[in-house]
Amino acid sequence: MLRRAVPLVLVLILLLATSEVGGTASKPTHLNVGVVSGGEIRGLQAIAPMWDKATGVHLNLIVYPYPSLYEKMVTAFQANAATFDVVMLDDPWMPKFGAEGWLTPLDQAPFNLKRDPDIFPVVYELGSWPPPRGPIPPGEASKPRHLEAITLVGNVELFMYRRDLIPKAPQTWDEVLANGTHLGNPGKQFYGFTMRGAKGNPIISEWFPILTAFGGQVFDNNWNVVFKSDAAVNALKFFIGQMKAVSQPGPDTADAADRSRIMATGHAAQGNVWPAEASDIVENPQVSKVIGKIGYAVMPAGPLGRHTPMMGNWLLAIPKAAKEKAWAYQFITWATSREIQGPYAKAGGIPFRKSVLTDPALNARYPFFSAMADSLAAPPFWRPRTTEWSAVESILGTHVNEALVGTESPEQAVDRAQTEITQHMKEAGYIK
Repeated sequence: MLRRAVPLVLVLILLLATSEVGGTASKPTHLNVGVVSGGEIRGLQAIAPMWDKATGVHLNLIVYPYPSLYEKMVTAFQANAATFDVVMLDDPWMPKFGAEGWLTPLDQAPFNLKRDPDIFPVVYELGSWPPPRGPIPPGEASKPRHLEAITLVGNVELFMYRRDLIPKAPQTWDEVLANGTHLGNPGKQFYGFTMRGAKGNPIISEWFPILTAFGGQVFDNNWNVVFKSDAAVNALKFFIGQMKAVSQPGPDTADAADRSRIMATGHAAQGNVWPAEASDIVENPQVSKVIGKIGYAVMPAGPLGRHTPMMGNWLLAIPKAAKEKAWAYQFITWATSREIQGPYAKAGGIPFRKSVLTDPALNARYPFFSAMADSLAAPPFWRPRTTEWSAVESILGTHVNEALVGTESPEQAVDRAQTEITQHMKEAGYIK
């Protein structure tokens, strides 16, 4: 259980008083924090007044839509401008920001951030540059590795199922298919699986956990493109064949809100889901007809027996050009502390700490939290750490969608994606 005996304001004061950094820095009037618009900052907006009250330093949340936030940050970093004291970044942006040296290391002087056993190791790995595993972009491997960002939003993809119809969480994709075949009844508009299959990022986010569970991958550790494989073809056949057969009509245009709405309105037995979807749609009493009927679990395993959820965290970092680095560090350690992650989660934020995700009271309110803990411990995989990933994902998302529509066979889709990704990575200088 989270500690509740000490009044929260006193906890805030104690946290700030015991910090070794920031206490001696002159107090600024405010901190400028660049953040993304949408549900990802619900928890941050809730705790911001607590920070203001405890410190007298106003937290100025500068909110941008997703594409604009990236552009604003890149523009500021390239100009070495002190536009932001803290930035909130999507984890696929780490390769660009890390390689360019735009972020302040958190694990060296003067901050010397120490690892906390209450935080999953994968969280530290995700915020480190160069990446500690997987392929490393050309020219980056020789750089010293540092922690340059720390998670605030612990997004990790989950599996959801109707526990009033399925007594035990499916452990494998074969079990998912068996449940879907048994329970689906299209004549009554009830489907065995709700599928997100829109072109681009949506279908790749949906299918990638199946690809990896089947043993497929896009790159080896030297950036050679190894997508063309029996594992990829088999994973795609399973997805666009057997799983599509038990899913709702027209999955090739469905995005995240569509699949979750199908589940929330009682028209599906199973599906993938991100925490924000679960919170905003599936567990939202204003939308959902299945409150109390949904179970959440780590992504099912494939033929290799491995559970392979995908993570998509949002992190906090201090730009190299930030004016108030000491207070920025103070804020980051405060916002990600065990004491503050509790109220952050209660307000609808997506937490990442073990003690918060396994807290019984919070799980009663947010029943997907314990599945998040299991998924972060699995551990989840991250998207390949390259600035080229957006282009690669676009190629993959086009051909996998074509296969789902039926205009390309699985073999054609895999072969064409392999060819185009290889050409792209050659032009980007990753391979010859």
